[in-house]
Amino acid sequence: MRAVIRKELADHFGSARFLIIMSLIFMVSFLLTHLAGQGIRDVLSEGGNAFLAGRTFLLLFTAPAAFFSLSVFLSLFGPLVSIVLGFDSINRERSQGTLSKILSQPIHRDEVILGKYLAGLITVAMMLAALLLLLTGMGLLGVGVVPTFDECRRLFVFWLLTVVYMGFWLGLSILISILFRSIATSAMAAAAMWILVIFFLPVLSQAAAQAFAPFADPQRPRAEELSAYSRVHKTATMVSPTGLYTQSSAALLDPTHRGSDQAFRIALMSRMDRYLLSRFQGGISFSQSMLIVMPDILLLVCFSILTFLLSYVVFVRQEVRSV
Repeated sequence: MRAVIRKELADHFGSARFLIIMSLIFMVSFLLTHLAGQGIRDVLSEGGNAFLAGRTFLLLFTAPAAFFSLSVFLSLFGPLVSIVLGFDSINRERSQGTLSKILSQPIHRDEVILGKYLAGLITVAMMLAALLLLLTGMGLLGVGVVPTFDECRRLFVFWLLTVVYMGFWLGLSILISILFRSIATSAMAAAAMWILVIFFLPVLSQAAAQAFAPFADPQRPRAEELSAYSRVHKTATMVSPTGLYTQSSAALLDPTHRGSDQAFRIALMSRMDRYLLSRFQGGISFSQSMLIVMPDILLLVCFSILTFLLSYVVFVRQEVRSV
């Protein structure tokens, strides 16, 4: 299996399309971080040190720059890296006639699929590690704020979370490359799945919440209606890997975040309660943030494992004559 991993790593890092998509991801990430750093410097120059205490460095990844923040950008367009790596990983070998030659060697079929998946995952992990380290150095030079130990731990878990999220898309793209023999068809199917999960599932989750928990008066919703809407919306979001990743990354990178239903709970408060919350609300610890995001992280890990297991079973059960 080591030979398969080395071969796939060489192919990935020597691929022109991977280098192009990685360069685009890096350039947009640098731009978003630069714009967020400018906003942080403006706040610090105006005496906002107390307001940003404990999360100044993390704002480089969560502060909205232009259209969205860096974490939102990775959730939307980061999957394209995994799709580029995996959408033709099997059918390209089959069309070139190299898959039958590989299987004629003393290499088991499970080693082939596992080696391709691990090589893609290692490539994604190395790319994300390099990106976060470069952005960290850029933040140190641009903002002049050294990250605390708590912020470093949050960034490390964010890196692991992003790797797991990319692993889901990698397993899904490999599964598509197994199911479709045509490379063009697998590329279209992978793009369709990306559009469905990224853009349509959030709309469907909101539609489900409005259908199963409607408001009698949308202008003045009651407390029980807001609570029911929050529960249905959160349940519907659990079927979306992108929704799970967005909620988890928001809670990890923002110490003041207290769950995906925070906005609904604030809406149920009185005016005095909101005032006291805004005045005395502080950041929560790293362990408390982990308790909030752990269910979403476990679900995302299950999604990633499921997509790989499906691709593994389908590939291993294929007839040798068909490859």
